[in-house]
Amino acid sequence: MHFSVGASLPEHRIKASIDSVDSSNRIQDDEYARRYGFRAGLVPGVSIFAYMSRPLIELMGREWLERGSAEVHFLRPIYEGEEIHVGGVITSVADDGALSLDYRASNNQGATCGIGVAKLPPQKVAPEPSLEDYPAGRAKLNRPMSLDTLQVGESLAPVVSEFNWNIHWQYCRKTIRDHHPLYERMMHPGWLANRASQILAVNYGISAWIDVSSYVQNLNLLEEECTIETRGRVYDKFERDGDHYVVLDLAVFAPQRCLATLRYTAIFRIAPNAA
Repeated sequence: MHFSVGASLPEHRIKASIDSVDSSNRIQDDEYARRYGFRAGLVPGVSIFAYMSRPLIELMGREWLERGSAEVHFLRPIYEGEEIHVGGVITSVADDGALSLDYRASNNQGATCGIGVAKLPPQKVAPEPSLEDYPAGRAKLNRPMSLDTLQVGESLAPVVSEFNWNIHWQYCRKTIRDHHPLYERMMHPGWLANRASQILAVNYGISAWIDVSSYVQNLNLLEEECTIETRGRVYDKFERDGDHYVVLDLAVFAPQRCLATLRYTAIFRIAPNAA
């Protein structure tokens, strides 16, 4: 396919929703979110990432799932029922065919809620991480979390997830309502990105968190049912304007190969009147 600088991405519109059945994150609850100045529960950033991936698939197809990357920053809250508009533009096409583009998600009022940069290199990133590159942590699960107790470099306890087509169908058709035919036999990048919030919730005893950004580097497609293992470590921690942040460096493995690496940032201690 021929790509040209300045060409627009296919537009995607969808009503945002909260899948409260599959989350322990109380920031999605209306009453809880209002304590911090939000008008209702927040649609999780990992769902926004999934919504924003649709134009990438429309433009680049399975090639992006095999070796592409995307970095998305969530700038303002998105609430259930808001119509989200995702669009963007190709910003560069290198001589070797490497592709870069900028894209964004806007709400009903036209305010930008998420911005992203996606890339498609001409060949796969090498070398792939191995399980030995992400040793399994042995710390207690659901342990207290604070800037004082977090140790940069600390390995996390792995999380094992069963991936099958029924689970995937529920995610694509009901949670994010993405009916693209590729996902009939390929893992959705949003399901993969959601492993980040899952490993955070399993390792630490926190009742609420806010997704801030996600960077995903795709390495291999998943086209069969299998067991998925997410491993990682604490990459960074910091405080800003009363919010406490954690950054996780993660990798998601299927048997015999790494599917993707992720860099995930979340607020785990929300400042009063954060909105």
